[in-house]
Amino acid sequence: MKTRRELLMLGGLLGAGGLGMLAVRTLRPVGVEIGMTSVVRAVLAEERPLAGNPAGDVTLAVFTDYNCAACRKAHPDMMDAVDADGQVLVRHFDWPIFGDASRAAARAALAADRQGLYAAVHSALMRGGHADGAAAEGALEAAGGDVPLLRRTLEEDGARIDGQLARNAFHAFSLGLGGTPGHLIGPILVRGAVGAGAFRRAIRQARAGKSGAS
Repeated sequence: MKTRRELLMLGGLLGAGGLGMLAVRTLRPVGVEIGMTSVVRAVLAEERPLAGNPAGDVTLAVFTDYNCAACRKAHPDMMDAVDADGQVLVRHFDWPIFGDASRAAARAALAADRQGLYAAVHSALMRGGHADGAAAEGALEAAGGDVPLLRRTLEEDGARIDGQLARNAFHAFSLGLGGTPGHLIGPILVRGAVGAGAFRRAIRQARAGKSGAS
């Protein structure tokens, strides 16, 4: 039977070990550093619907499908990290890979940008259930948007929207993404869903790399 002193020493060792493991989790790199290649620079510079701080010093490009469960899981954690940092610009790259319903939702969300309501539609679809064109129209209407105008935008500007979706897919494949979600945070590529803490670390990594390169 262990003495009180031995138990206290054991508790101290276990506590130190737990702190060490926490430090490793907190400090370890997130994602893969792929460098500021021409592909990365092109993606980060694309004009896409925005969130976060337009004057931010770190750009985050996020590739998502509205019917992707992992995208929905990652979205609030990503935005929590972005809001807490305050210096991150987010560019949304709709990449509908889950079929026709996802494509209809993505096209409608991009058409809603004409009314300044992409962010509202995007957030609603990320929180909702099955996403399709009707769900996007419902989200637009709930945000105070004009559904007939949305439909006219899809008719008049559909070719440009389809071209944008095709270019989003091209960028995703150029980065080596095999599916959604994908997050390009400066030169850091994060595949799949991660938590808010991991997003915060990746943002710090990207900022540190930018500072080191200057």
